[in-house]
Amino acid sequence: MALFRYVMTVAAGATLIACSPSPGSGTAQEDTPDEAARSIEGTYVVTFANGEKPLINIAGHEPTLTITGDRIHLQSQCIYDDWSYRLDGEAIRTGEWDYKGDRAMCARSFAIGELAIIKAIDAAETVRFVPHGLWLSGEGGTIQMRFVPSAEEIASRAVDLTGEWRVAGIDGKPLETSYGIALSADFYGIWWEPGCAGQGVSYTITGNAFDAPPPQKPGMVCDIGYPPELGQIWAALSAADTIERTPENGVLISGDGRSVLLFSQ
Repeated sequence: MALFRYVMTVAAGATLIACSPSPGSGTAQEDTPDEAARSIEGTYVVTFANGEKPLINIAGHEPTLTITGDRIHLQSQCIYDDWSYRLDGEAIRTGEWDYKGDRAMCARSFAIGELAIIKAIDAAETVRFVPHGLWLSGEGGTIQMRFVPSAEEIASRAVDLTGEWRVAGIDGKPLETSYGIALSADFYGIWWEPGCAGQGVSYTITGNAFDAPPPQKPGMVCDIGYPPELGQIWAALSAADTIERTPENGVLISGDGRSVLLFSQ
């Protein structure tokens, strides 16, 4: 699942995510074999519908999508809906789901946010990976989703990199600059904000084994300066094969004589 495009091809979207809910559009790069292997299956919380937080007005309940091999399931408190779907690259087409019997649901009306989500999925045309999850769009609107790893997926990793990090060292040497370098990560990628600079890599973790693809030409869509050390960081992550916690509660990613030391922010 070395999905470099996951961070880079939606670089413009990653930037807008930092300052507004809509992921916009980015300059696509060519698909890679690893990218084609990545599945959209999983559980996602809907964070934005048409650029706004979905209005549900039921405390403690977030609209959740569960995507399996042939089904998209929406659960929002006691409201639910289902679709069949077909994928062709980033193109998606949804259809009615055959419940094969009665469909029982709670006796309340749909909230505005639920209706927006349903309308967007009904007319979905495009689905793509963005930082933190998926973005789906079509004539019915857009929704943005945050991936929620299962307890088993988290337990399978020695370290969960999801979160915000400060780079403390590169190749065993402290980072001694007049500025700090902060990185953001989700379950599949790590990048430097703003995302439009095209600085980041995807990664996988299995136990304490770490794997990241070699840095590619960044899909930069905004003209912005970035720390020159980022190139060293991506190269070190590409060389690394191990991830572990340090006695100081940092995270050391290392291998082949290279390393990056991170501390949570």
